[in-house]
Amino acid sequence: MNNRRKGWGRWQIPMTALLLMVGMGSKGPVVNANPANFASLSLSPGFSSKTVKGYAKGAIALHRVVGERDMQRNMCLGYGSPSPDHVLVLTKKVNKLRLQVNSRRDTTLLIKGPKNRLYCLDDSAQGKDAGWIADQLPAGKYSIWVGAFERGQQFRYTVTVDEP
Repeated sequence: MNNRRKGWGRWQIPMTALLLMVGMGSKGPVVNANPANFASLSLSPGFSSKTVKGYAKGAIALHRVVGERDMQRNMCLGYGSPSPDHVLVLTKKVNKLRLQVNSRRDTTLLIKGPKNRLYCLDDSAQGKDAGWIADQLPAGKYSIWVGAFERGQQFRYTVTVDEP
């Protein structure tokens, strides 16, 4: 007597698992609606200074997540999470924007903006905490990773966003 059921037989479980992973025929895996590990911001020109908090977990090399180098050929350094720590949405073009990490540790900052523009930053005028000043930023979504310069470091930080 044959114990197999009618239908897919031995392929039923693997095929079911595959269909669930790709979202039953959708155009890729299901993506979390809020992909940030910590607080996100939505800002328009003229906003007042904002601060968000996070916790750096120097787990994986961030260049494996975003790429080896940015548009200016700066190396993408640091260790962190595969998901962005924060998401910044600019609802309109901003003439000048500053992001400054404050942790009293050696941090890196990786930002992936509209059209996959990548910015990789290390030390700033504030010391070993990373910072970014940019002009003429287009509206859109900016994914932000705060990295620990060395693997395995874990610490709390804040990121201040303002228009200097």
